[in-house]
Amino acid sequence: MTEARKKMLEKVRAMLNTEGRTEAEIMAFLAKARELMATYDIDESELNAAEKAEVHKTAPSDPYDIKKGLSVNVGKFTSTKAFKDREQVICFAGKPGDIIFATWLLDTLQRFVMRALRNYQKELIKDKGKFHSNNLTSASFVAGCAHRINEKLAELAPKNWAVTQELIVKELNMSLVKSRGPSKRLSEKDAAAGIKAGNSARFDRPVEAGGGKYLK
Repeated sequence: MTEARKKMLEKVRAMLNTEGRTEAEIMAFLAKARELMATYDIDESELNAAEKAEVHKTAPSDPYDIKKGLSVNVGKFTSTKAFKDREQVICFAGKPGDIIFATWLLDTLQRFVMRALRNYQKELIKDKGKFHSNNLTSASFVAGCAHRINEKLAELAPKNWAVTQELIVKELNMSLVKSRGPSKRLSEKDAAAGIKAGNSARFDRPVEAGGGKYLK
């Protein structure tokens, strides 16, 4: 199968996914999907063909451990399994199309949090008479923002995410060890500001990204 064919199948699968869509949107995407299926001679069996699970390593850059803090719930949300390799870099295991979605979404979320943090820092700078610790303020804001986004991801994750992850681990014969990082001292006020920023996170599904979702 050519790469162009794979991308077309991913595009049609994305159109047929009904999560987070209104009835009108579902019908519109369904009509477009049927049109593409007819044009490119795609049948149901080809769409449902099982993909083999694989592992993908994400980019190592992770300021404030944003990706580390969001990866587990991004994995649940995208039907993949997130874990850290021996170099402590976030990886995703799962079907190729789901991994593309997970990697893209994690990068998008990281940019969203960093953009929100920069805006918050600008607000603090404008308040000239205010003393604040950059490190504590930034870490607390990021922690609050990530916490709220994680809540939203958990709410939207498929109900069978645990079963899906178990199947991925079994198929790849993975041996994973659970670990928890040390607790961090946080500023409640700055964390609350981060939570408020996280409330504005929206998850929508663009067709052009081959099934990925973008965040506004």
